[in-house]
Amino acid sequence: MEKRICAVFIFDGFADHEVALTLASLRKTGDCSIETFSTKGQTVTAMSGLRVTPHTSLPNMCPEDYDLLLLPGGEKWEKGDNLDIFPLIKATIGRQLIAATSEGTLALADLGLLDHIPHTSNFPGYLQQYCPDYEGAHLYRRQPLVQAGNIITINLFRYFAENIFSAHELFHSACQRTAPGPGEN
Repeated sequence: MEKRICAVFIFDGFADHEVALTLASLRKTGDCSIETFSTKGQTVTAMSGLRVTPHTSLPNMCPEDYDLLLLPGGEKWEKGDNLDIFPLIKATIGRQLIAATSEGTLALADLGLLDHIPHTSNFPGYLQQYCPDYEGAHLYRRQPLVQAGNIITINLFRYFAENIFSAHELFHSACQRTAPGPGEN
């Protein structure tokens, strides 16, 4: 059985605490490997102060190379930064799973990807606060984790930590169910 690949976008100030449990859980299954990348392949400093050197850079990433694209939270999303990843997000939609935690959901809202599907984020009204063109407020769910097709949105860390095992099961089953393996179409 080939390992599934989780590609994690990292950047200065990314919320490492939000994804650490997920990554550990995914790695623990033994059938998932982690591939980190930053915009230019540069070392970044996480929100916790941890310096992280990525495996590769954004220009080297394409949806065929991973099964899950993980967009962690971090204040840069609120400042309108991280726009360089938008083309990769667009290319991933409908082809692989995308999971966004906390502020990472702003990228999906900015691209209009949450306008017509159930989703969650930090709190009601959060996405409207930063994304003036967002039209999906009526589909916001007060849930720790919402999956709609190949898009997974995750609420605050506290709720995510409480639901890590169900989140792991969702990621694991969703990867097997919806994401084709290498060479499959």
